[in-house]
Amino acid sequence: MLVVIKTNDMKTNWTSILGEYSLNDTEVIFKRGKVEYDRGSSGAALANFICNQTFGGGKISADISFKSVDVPSACELMVYYDPETQDFVSVGIGGSGYMYSIRSFSGKWTEHALIGEYKNLKVDTNYHVEVEMKGSRIYLKVDDISVLSTKFPNNLPMSQVGIWCHSYHDIHINNFKVEREKPKAFVVMQFSSPYNELYEDVIKTVCEDFDLDVVRADETYGPGLILADITKQIYESKLIIAEISPVNANVFYEVGFAHALNKPTILIAEKTTKLPFDVSPFRTLFYENTIAGKKKIDEGLRKHIQASLSERE
Repeated sequence: MLVVIKTNDMKTNWTSILGEYSLNDTEVIFKRGKVEYDRGSSGAALANFICNQTFGGGKISADISFKSVDVPSACELMVYYDPETQDFVSVGIGGSGYMYSIRSFSGKWTEHALIGEYKNLKVDTNYHVEVEMKGSRIYLKVDDISVLSTKFPNNLPMSQVGIWCHSYHDIHINNFKVEREKPKAFVVMQFSSPYNELYEDVIKTVCEDFDLDVVRADETYGPGLILADITKQIYESKLIIAEISPVNANVFYEVGFAHALNKPTILIAEKTTKLPFDVSPFRTLFYENTIAGKKKIDEGLRKHIQASLSERE
């Protein structure tokens, strides 16, 4: 299998996890043909290669063309790769015998979303593939047409990215591009004093120091249902910060929804708060509404955010 990657970024470095390759300026060339598997079997060559571009949200795009097509010809953009376990998440064309696919590999394949008849995959056709990741939502566009999306079961931390291919025949990948976006922190709380001051003076400042795009529910504008806007924000956020001191049904609903999605959720409350039974088992960052208390909540929030961004839930 010959895979040619062209990028306008001369600083992008590539390495192969699977498959042989040679480098020529901005091109990476992988050998084609059959490969021998364990136990004497053989099959189409696999290519699994990563670059030094990091990604935790935003868009990855490339132009993909197949020089010949038959099962299992496939090419997918890897939006996440764990160098310790070799687990990865890939999105693209031809996976699992479908036209379009969103999958993950962790010892075995998990198919998160598949659509389209494989027979529609054409030879020598340039497919512009764009993968967008917002929090736990993954979207696939091909030739500027939205073809597939899924709610991933957990957030993916920042990692290096790459390309996965499987074919007996040549595949060309051009214009590989990574466009990173700030991860989003969504804040749920009661909209009144002193919580507004806590948001402006502490939460917002700390989040911005971590280069997070921080949004509160009352800062979401546009037509449509408020609840739909909030659930979309939670899906697309990297983490949730919830101030749960007052008994507020909306806040607890949003916290429950975030927990159901396995979202990293940082709970904060005033020191005198008596937590409801369903929430009390969760670790909560308590604070005092004083000058000294402000310093403590600032320090504690930084530690919690650091832990949330570095771990895969």
